[in-house]
Amino acid sequence: MTQSELTQHNVAPREAQARAPATEPNSHAGPRPTASEPRKVDFCIVGSSMPARLVALKAAEAGASTLLVTSPTAATTPAGVFYAPLALVEAGKLIYAATSIDRLNLRDRDSLPATHGEELTAPRLSGEGLVRHLRLVGETLALRTDSKRLRALQVSILTEETRFEDTRTLRAGDHRIAARQFVLAPDLEWDIPGIPGIDEIDYLTPDRPIIASRPVERLVVIGMSDSGLALAQAHRHLGADVTLLPSPDDDSAAFDDEIIRLALAGLARDGVVIDPDARVTRIEARGREAVVHISGHNGPHHFEPSQVLLAPRLRARFTDPDWATARISTTNGQPVVNAALRTSNSRVSVIDATRAGDIFSFRLDDDADFLVDSLLRGRRQPSAPSIRAIPTTPAVAIVGASEAAARDAHGRIKVTRASHAHHLSRIARHRILSQPAGELKVIATRSGRIVGCAIAGDGALDVAGLWALAISRKLKLDDLARLSFPDIALNSLTRRATRLSIYGWPLAGSMLLRLARLWRRIRG
Repeated sequence: MTQSELTQHNVAPREAQARAPATEPNSHAGPRPTASEPRKVDFCIVGSSMPARLVALKAAEAGASTLLVTSPTAATTPAGVFYAPLALVEAGKLIYAATSIDRLNLRDRDSLPATHGEELTAPRLSGEGLVRHLRLVGETLALRTDSKRLRALQVSILTEETRFEDTRTLRAGDHRIAARQFVLAPDLEWDIPGIPGIDEIDYLTPDRPIIASRPVERLVVIGMSDSGLALAQAHRHLGADVTLLPSPDDDSAAFDDEIIRLALAGLARDGVVIDPDARVTRIEARGREAVVHISGHNGPHHFEPSQVLLAPRLRARFTDPDWATARISTTNGQPVVNAALRTSNSRVSVIDATRAGDIFSFRLDDDADFLVDSLLRGRRQPSAPSIRAIPTTPAVAIVGASEAAARDAHGRIKVTRASHAHHLSRIARHRILSQPAGELKVIATRSGRIVGCAIAGDGALDVAGLWALAISRKLKLDDLARLSFPDIALNSLTRRATRLSIYGWPLAGSMLLRLARLWRRIRG
């Protein structure tokens, strides 16, 4: 071999080695995708909000290969939207329970010489303490879906802008991704009502229900949503003078529901002033507080300077990832989603926290489970109906179809009711309440199949799961009538709610009515 040939022989491998890409020290074994070959995963979740991380967590726990892509420019969802309202509600209930000890005369006053013979008052609250409590609750819950935990479960995380290249491929920066299922999670924002002057004040929201440097003494809550009802009562339990007003965007028909009226009665009993017929005309800034002007049956008037808490609904905000290229149908800039949470492109699903209607719903966790199970286990439809939960006192849970929706879907229906709070054991446990009130309303088809349920009373959120199972399994009233509970109140409640089916009164009654009408026709 000549000297020139030897030189060529030695240089060629070095040039090829120089052109070869460097290997990452922590890269996984196996072939890596080239620039033209997309990376293949089971789930690719696109979004920066907590629902996106929740799906990534559940997919990784199920053993699926998961990639989470967050946007560097997308506005982040309010951090406390999923924990701050409930944490404040629980804090209010603890304070209310502490003051109830004295209202029930359970304390030995002789053992308290400093306050002997005096009326005991509620403990003084610290704004800094409440804010610190909310922050600690948020930090604890955030550990469930934080980046360290996700990476420990082998979830890959990218921070890139995304767009679809075709119906099967997503580009995130320089990365090309081909997933068995893409999941889009929109950012969330409050749907602030267009009230004149609202932008001139520093208002509170459900994710920021209190400010450490501004103790809440007088509060006007605008918005009779589920979070509005719960937070109004919570602030009242914490000692504030609270007025609850409807928002211009509220559905006034929802206030006429008998179960919601029981919740409103509970707020009024605790001292919350409720004016469902008022209309907020404008808000005027007054230092660190605001003056709210309203008009109603008594003419225009205004409230004393107060803090304002807006309780609007959440609104989803999607970033267009090139819907047309992915062949995803949209309406008003949002993808059209079917009952299985899928878009017109079957490879693309959407998890939307606003689908349940409010932040206290259990729907978000169920939707995340369904998205994972639908790919790994072949589920076609969500198995559990929606549960609308309102953590007021009395608590409210609405499961499945409403009475109006059931009539539209099934025509003639059965509606049975049972008192939820007047059982002897419940009166003993709630002696502090001057007017214990609660109700269980069950909605069933003519054949007795349960399609909806609404509960107001103590333990409503615990009982809701049973009725959700009954609806999903298409059980009938007499199926639940045979169940027994260790709690005597729940046992009696279920029996009374299904009593009409036990004795067969609805069927017999309807038959007698038909015979009576037929007899009238024959007699002319």
